[in-house]
Amino acid sequence: MEARDRGSTQKCGGPPLKEKIMDGTIYCLVDTGGKVYVKDGAESYADVAADCELDEHACQKFRFNLTNRRLVVDRGQSASHRMVRTHIDRDVGTPDRLMEFAGAGHLPKGVLLNLLDMDNRQPYLDACAVIEKRYTEACTATSDPCLESGCAVEGEVCLQPLLRAGHRACAAAWITLFADPRHRIDAWKN
Repeated sequence: MEARDRGSTQKCGGPPLKEKIMDGTIYCLVDTGGKVYVKDGAESYADVAADCELDEHACQKFRFNLTNRRLVVDRGQSASHRMVRTHIDRDVGTPDRLMEFAGAGHLPKGVLLNLLDMDNRQPYLDACAVIEKRYTEACTATSDPCLESGCAVEGEVCLQPLLRAGHRACAAAWITLFADPRHRIDAWKN
């Protein structure tokens, strides 16, 4: 890890987001030096601590829930709260920033789905199904199956090309819907 100035953010390594299932919470740890640490796809503070080589119990803990758009302080001081808030605002603080964050592949389909109002969830899933089928057809056309025995299930969506594409595959369809405030859940209307 490279050294950073006090108040900076360190994004940690570990498995890419596409291999993790995220619940819509961004977990942040702040070390004793005031550095904010986050990890794409972290499912807990323990994930962030392990990947960033931190002592979880020595850190301040903050989590941002994307569904209700709230920062929760599980253990922290006001100065660290401001640093984490700045980090969160920079990445997902506005609907436009959230769309950019999602477009870069940081959020899985299930999290994006929960940020749409009920009337727009099925159209999003339908759009994703079309995208997923296209990826499967493109993979099949290469005549280079992911498995030695050939494609796993004929006529179904193949997971391998989607894993290679990451969360960007369906993010564009979500952005098209989410760009209209009427299609968002209440917390993200403005």
